[in-house]
Amino acid sequence: MSSPPEGSKTIKQPLFNTGPALHVKTLILVLLSVALMTADQRYSALHQARYYLEYAVAPVRALVVQPERLVAWMSVQLESHQRLLTENQALRRQNLLLAAGQQKYAAILAENARLRQLLNASKHTQSRVKVARLLSIDLAPYTQRIVINQGKQDGAYVGQPVIDANGLLGQIIQVGPFSSEVLLISDPGSAVPVIDLRSGLRLLAVGIGQTDELKLRSAANTADIRVGDRIVTSGLGGRFPADYPVCTVSAIVRTPGDPFSQIACTPAAALGRYREVLLIWNTNASDRAAPAAAQPNASKP
Repeated sequence: MSSPPEGSKTIKQPLFNTGPALHVKTLILVLLSVALMTADQRYSALHQARYYLEYAVAPVRALVVQPERLVAWMSVQLESHQRLLTENQALRRQNLLLAAGQQKYAAILAENARLRQLLNASKHTQSRVKVARLLSIDLAPYTQRIVINQGKQDGAYVGQPVIDANGLLGQIIQVGPFSSEVLLISDPGSAVPVIDLRSGLRLLAVGIGQTDELKLRSAANTADIRVGDRIVTSGLGGRFPADYPVCTVSAIVRTPGDPFSQIACTPAAALGRYREVLLIWNTNASDRAAPAAAQPNASKP
């Protein structure tokens, strides 16, 4: 970098002009401001000018405050949205709890209704009865059995009759310490001595592996039996107490030349559908010790 030649002078310019002209300008502006304020106080002409100036500035002022208002509005909307989401989640949880409670309440009402039906059924017998609950159900075509929560510790015994609120369910064929296995009347190995309430005809109700149908055996082709006849236990054999509903005749087929009628009936009991059943203790002590031969097929596994 070359140095300035000898004899030359360097002139430095100040960054800001601080000479007398600047002070004069400042003084003029101050005096003008004082004059305008004084005129504004004493003369109404400036009031009118300021009034129209307010009109001109109003849109600008409105635009200036719009972003702030927009931010405030968005903040309120976000807060409201978040509050609504929180309330919605709380209401959903409350609705689930109420729905669960309603289901439980409905289940309790249904259970109470079933227990009342069992209580009404127990009033028709002079025997000792006890409520039992189903633990498991096996309704295969060739095995119609249930397991209940009453066993030897509760006084249950092999051959003990079991009913529900509508009629005969079956009999106990196996007893454990705390549970028992019940052979349903729909099992192919079940045979129950019955009687037609209308005609007094004695028959045998046997299972065919279906919970909605039984067959009546030993009815001659000319026997006095009709569709709709009610069939109840006869009490013969000492295993089942008399007069418990078993089924209702639903169909009769009489084939010429065949000595016996083919009779179908609908079980009175809700086989395998109730969660509570009744155990019946026969008043005759010898019935408890009656051999399984009274029902040769009942104890068949």
